[in-house]
Amino acid sequence: MGNKALTTLAGLVLSLSSSSALHAADIDDDTKARQGVVRCGGNNFLRLGGTEIQFTSYSVRNLSSTTPITVARLTFFDATGSVLFDSGTSGFPPFVNGILGPSDTVLDPNQTAQLDTVGLLPFLPDTQRPIQLEITWSAPERVLTLQVSGARIARQRDPATGALLAERSRGPSECRTIDLHRR
Repeated sequence: MGNKALTTLAGLVLSLSSSSALHAADIDDDTKARQGVVRCGGNNFLRLGGTEIQFTSYSVRNLSSTTPITVARLTFFDATGSVLFDSGTSGFPPFVNGILGPSDTVLDPNQTAQLDTVGLLPFLPDTQRPIQLEITWSAPERVLTLQVSGARIARQRDPATGALLAERSRGPSECRTIDLHRR
């Protein structure tokens, strides 16, 4: 066999041996855990004489296809660090899509829940914003970590009725895992 044929054969063997299935944990450098805490930025305020509202919509996702995740606590902090809302004392709020709420804090496999700051938090003055949301979660076994994303949304608003009208803009609001317990 020539050098070229040997090189081709070796390349083929290497490519076949490294083509095993990649699992999410392999790709994400083992981001599995049993408990964790996620923090997200956000806002909730009126501007332009009450004709525009800016709020944050959070999507909370269980990426596991086999294991439920319990959302244990939601705590909102204002810019000064003061607590605006704590589900540990105020009870669990209803989520927009009804997936989570006062009587259900468990995200079943593959479920996504949506929580908006509108109706949950007061409209904040400049001195109290932006805000942070802290989500504490747990699972009965190691799972891919809870995924949370936020979207800052600006909508036109009727100041007389409070009705939300046309969306004006939308942008991402960062979320980050700040604590994990892998065992």
